[in-house]
Amino acid sequence: MKEQIENIVEEAKKVADIIKLHSGSVRVVSHYDADGITSASILVRALLRENKSFHLSLVKQLNEDVIEDLSKEENSLVVFLDFGSGQLDNIQKYLLDKVNRVIISDHHQIQGSISQENRDRVIHINPVDFGIADNVSGSGMSYLIARAMNPENRDLSGLAIIGAIGDSQIGSIEEDWGLSGLNKEILKDSEKTNKISVEKGLRLWGRYTRPVHKSLEYSIDPFIPGVSGSESASVQFLNELGIELKNDRGGWRTLADLSEEEQQKLASGMIKERIRGNEDNPEWVFGDVYELLDKGNEFRNANEFATLLNACGKLKKGYLGIALCLNDPESFAEVPDVLETYRKGIGKALNWVYRNKEIIKTTENANYILARNKISEHIISNVTSILSRSGMVPEKPTFAFANTDDGKVKISARASEKLIKDGIDLKNIIVEAVKETGGEGGGHKASAGATIPLGSEESFINCVERILKKPTNKEGKENAKETI
Repeated sequence: MKEQIENIVEEAKKVADIIKLHSGSVRVVSHYDADGITSASILVRALLRENKSFHLSLVKQLNEDVIEDLSKEENSLVVFLDFGSGQLDNIQKYLLDKVNRVIISDHHQIQGSISQENRDRVIHINPVDFGIADNVSGSGMSYLIARAMNPENRDLSGLAIIGAIGDSQIGSIEEDWGLSGLNKEILKDSEKTNKISVEKGLRLWGRYTRPVHKSLEYSIDPFIPGVSGSESASVQFLNELGIELKNDRGGWRTLADLSEEEQQKLASGMIKERIRGNEDNPEWVFGDVYELLDKGNEFRNANEFATLLNACGKLKKGYLGIALCLNDPESFAEVPDVLETYRKGIGKALNWVYRNKEIIKTTENANYILARNKISEHIISNVTSILSRSGMVPEKPTFAFANTDDGKVKISARASEKLIKDGIDLKNIIVEAVKETGGEGGGHKASAGATIPLGSEESFINCVERILKKPTNKEGKENAKETI
């Protein structure tokens, strides 16, 4: 791993030099989720420190139409962040007649290739090319470039960690539910620059902001059988543990208000309920908790801040996410309304699924949630994550389908840690399936997505079924990986 990291850092230095030596404005295009917003924020701050002008756009997906539109602009340097590796052919097709140089900083599946004649004009940096398939996000790649531009930019490492958390890169490797690999090296920078501290704690949402019984009610990961999803059951659970719900002033207590003894008591109770409910890895209720030291208590938890950034992007307020990352004081006033709208949207979608369970199709190999136009494409990934862990669907790879605003179908796929250990790789499944149905896709082993033509859902499902029927036993796992 050390040699791989050294090689990718050297490549980041080459990219940094190109940006620093560029004399004109820099055109930056990034994804609109938490990882994309933090990727953009890192580079924006680095450009500002170099006194360079820039034009930033956050988009939900990089496709042929977006690239063609970019070709109509007057740009000499275009930088893609957190996507682009899947569009190498289109980038060369449309941009090189108008743009002197293109930089692609990404960590997703690579599709296509850069021709020999374009190698000096299209600079592609992706950890996959260095043998690092996991454990670094788009924001991590952006950070490596920024740090190579100026050592002062080490203070942007905290944003890279937020992006990694938002990109679901916690828990994939280490037993303590912590960051691994290159992410862990970036974390060291964030600790040295006093941007993030790490401590052990319960993995419950709303550490500073939500009454502890509401944190339990809304807890999906970790899922607590008989408690999650019910306010009354959560209150009863705390009463049985002898944990007071209110403080001396009559206000609701948050997780941060509990004493160490109470937190240990709560953790033990959660583990017992998970054992009773036959949950896999019942002890996975606590792990590393990442605290943002440059934020007030309300925004101090890195996991919650990443959720906020996702909300900004998916509610078409990506500009607000950038402002929050850069600690613009006025931007924080807009946060309550954004979060409320976001949570209501997800809650409404989940309630619709609960009332219409017939839209869930379960086969021997997978779950398929056919939401069509009933759930927004912007929150289908959140709904898929929650449903796949809620116990409402069997523990199988879960694929959810939602119609997009531009007449296509967005697919969001999720798989549990157990399924990953059994040989499931959603990224490879998605890439294989879109080859047959048309569209674009990629992602990670446990979390992937695609966009396919409207009307090709059944073809996609049939293709996934064929892929999942291929052998995944220990003897055949290597062959299965090659064919999936």
